[in-house]
Amino acid sequence: METMNESNPLNTDVSNVEGNPMHSTPQTKTYLKIGEAAEIIGVPASTLRFWEKQFPQIKPMKNKKGDRFYNAKDMEVLKEIYYLSHSKGVRLSQVSKKVKRNDTGITPQAELISQLRNFKEKLLKLKEQLE
Repeated sequence: METMNESNPLNTDVSNVEGNPMHSTPQTKTYLKIGEAAEIIGVPASTLRFWEKQFPQIKPMKNKKGDRFYNAKDMEVLKEIYYLSHSKGVRLSQVSKKVKRNDTGITPQAELISQLRNFKEKLLKLKEQLE
């Protein structure tokens, strides 16, 4: 796991970090604390700590105190785990076989899911404007 200096600012921009599958909010941080990440994914922080042990693809940075900070790649993996385990009902033992990081940090399936969610958001906004 990577370590991070406690004085490292966490206020740079990240694009395409989606919110909860039901609710999306734009993020303005490169790294999210475990509580923020858990809220976005829609699970308790303890679930994220458990998933971190089960999935080597999740590698949050930690500061000297041990606080976890998740980057955009980690968030994509977490969203894919959530989607497969909660929405599709896939067992975690099977999810670990399906969730793999490629060089860009996300699987093609996760990237497609992200693109489809963004497209759905845009369509819903257009629908609201038309009404």
